[in-house]
Amino acid sequence: MKKLRVGVIGGGQFSSSFIPLFQAHPFVEEVALVELDAERRRRVAAEFSIAKTFASLSEFWHSDFDAVAIFTPRWTHAQIALEALANGRHVYTAVPMGLTAQEIEDLVAAASATQLTYFMAETSYYYPAVVFARQKFNSGELGRFVYGEGEYLHDMSHGFSDAYAANGGDNWKATASFPPMLYSTHSVSAVLSITGAHARSVTCFGLEDTVNDGIFDPSVSLWKNSQSNQIALFETSDGGVMRIAELRRVGTAPLEPTVRMSIFGTEGSFEQQVGYASWATKTNFEIVTKKISTFSDVEDPRSLEPDFVSENLWDGGFASVHDRSQLPKEFEGLSNGHGGSHQFMVDDFVMDAVGQRKAPMNVHDAARFTAPGVWAHESALAGGVKLQIPNSDSIA
Repeated sequence: MKKLRVGVIGGGQFSSSFIPLFQAHPFVEEVALVELDAERRRRVAAEFSIAKTFASLSEFWHSDFDAVAIFTPRWTHAQIALEALANGRHVYTAVPMGLTAQEIEDLVAAASATQLTYFMAETSYYYPAVVFARQKFNSGELGRFVYGEGEYLHDMSHGFSDAYAANGGDNWKATASFPPMLYSTHSVSAVLSITGAHARSVTCFGLEDTVNDGIFDPSVSLWKNSQSNQIALFETSDGGVMRIAELRRVGTAPLEPTVRMSIFGTEGSFEQQVGYASWATKTNFEIVTKKISTFSDVEDPRSLEPDFVSENLWDGGFASVHDRSQLPKEFEGLSNGHGGSHQFMVDDFVMDAVGQRKAPMNVHDAARFTAPGVWAHESALAGGVKLQIPNSDSIA
């Protein structure tokens, strides 16, 4: 039986949550590390007992590893993924897919031409609220899609500024100004992964930043970006409307869910707010908060208590709506962060790459979730002009 040899590209905090999962997967033979910084490369390799390390991508491309897992800065994902596909590697990548329409088009074309697995690790697809709403949509209980909301509310003071400062050197503010809509896959996919539709057009408005900390200073920003909050309205291919809010200056609590969504159909609706979720039809109403709550062990009733806090904030555990039947037994007891998504993402990618089963998301889905934000940002720069969004399914 074929097994995968995976090169993890980037040895930062985020990749540390995934290395143990790749190492534990029964269809992964070996995990290597590609890291430019010598000290970090040594430290991470020692922490996770990684035998093979590489100091550069060019060195790695000459190895016999057949897959990559990309955990590098957001603006580098597309180029590394394109190189990986060109060098015959399956691709697992953190979001976003790319920052421009051209990058998205190139990746769709490359993945289609090579027939290699391209998997953008979109956590929202596996979030319990999204799983619950998708079940209702697929069963017909939601009816025809009418309107959906996706929000990614992450104030810069809640870890973003610190992370950029820790990894960006003296010029960290140049990249901390990352345009909000270019990181909208979490909120966009929270709606579109339920309906299977794509965004057809967008009107987006950007709010000029008013905090004088130099982060969203266009003279400093790598993207000349001065907008810290962006809100967009999309027409969708199934005749509905979607609102997306990407806010980086917002008064929310640090432990609130940063991603939340609501969806309304002709027959039913699901609404999510902090600490509360409901399902309603024309004749019934149900509070479903416990069904979409994540906890470290679904058999541990303590985890459903309002004041319960996991010892590991990266560990989202599982929710009762999660179907764990296909997860390998080797994952039991391992961390499962971001709303219970990590284990599912690694397993879906590996099983697709080794030909055991198709992952629920492919390169076209990655484009469906990424392109709306790219075009929304362009709309915001143009003062809210309405723009048409190409359908990536037409790319061969």
